[in-house]
Amino acid sequence: MSNNSNPPFDSSITWARVRAIFNNPDPPDKVWQSQFDGFDEKLEQLAQTPYDQIDFGDLWYYHHDLAYVKLQPELFAWLFPVCLMDWDQTLQNSESCSHGDSEFHYGILQGKVFETMLTSRQLEEVTLFFRDSLLNRVTSVTRLMEIRNELPSFGWLYRFNSLGVILPDISPIWEGLWSLKHPGQAIAAIQYFSALLYFDDENPLFKSWHTSKLNFWENDSFILGSGWTDNNADYLTTNLTVEFVNDLIRQAAVLLSNTTESQMAERIINDLPGCQALLRERVKEFPELLRNPDSRGWTV
Repeated sequence: MSNNSNPPFDSSITWARVRAIFNNPDPPDKVWQSQFDGFDEKLEQLAQTPYDQIDFGDLWYYHHDLAYVKLQPELFAWLFPVCLMDWDQTLQNSESCSHGDSEFHYGILQGKVFETMLTSRQLEEVTLFFRDSLLNRVTSVTRLMEIRNELPSFGWLYRFNSLGVILPDISPIWEGLWSLKHPGQAIAAIQYFSALLYFDDENPLFKSWHTSKLNFWENDSFILGSGWTDNNADYLTTNLTVEFVNDLIRQAAVLLSNTTESQMAERIINDLPGCQALLRERVKEFPELLRNPDSRGWTV
């Protein structure tokens, strides 16, 4: 999907939107799908529960099914909108999209759900839902070093990385994030690309954050040993350049010039000339770190 074909941002994350992706399904008349852990009655209960009364915690049962069982199409059309709304809610709350030991992204990848259960049109609309939900999260941030719910404001980037693992085409997400139409996107850009400019202990944005080592290639899924798809990593190799990063950070600083974050943004701009050697090396390494998340990390 190119810049010319990427539809504009739609901030409406609603039941009407996710239901429309699946042609406004009715609850299935009969549930024949076998729940992975033997709780068939829970699937029947979910199929009979109105959307506004569904407990997202009950997706524990369905996330397992996404990964491991033959999915009933009518039940999938009814419950996948619930999965999408849960995906959005957990993102906005800086939480993992998991319930107990089940997790959305793992279920999608393990069960090859996008390949087997979605049409090309539905996959495109689901991708745009992810993009718009992520943009809602990013544009809600007002501080470069804001703490929310005991998690950092940059927690969105781990969810973004999870999308690189499960989506066949990350380009609509990438293009949407860096369109820089909102100060929150400018903050996200400086947060994200600062990892390419500084050694870990020299990054002024994260010096005070001691919770754990900050690895910008990690994701928030339960998927172990799998990184970004080759297609997505190759896309990043082509589109992540020294020129792109420099231009984006300069544009972001302009967008933040009349905000409380202007001083820190200006500091990053002033540091840019001295960061070019490291930036040249890290734009080459970053796609490979995303492709191979178990690697030891930066070599420079």
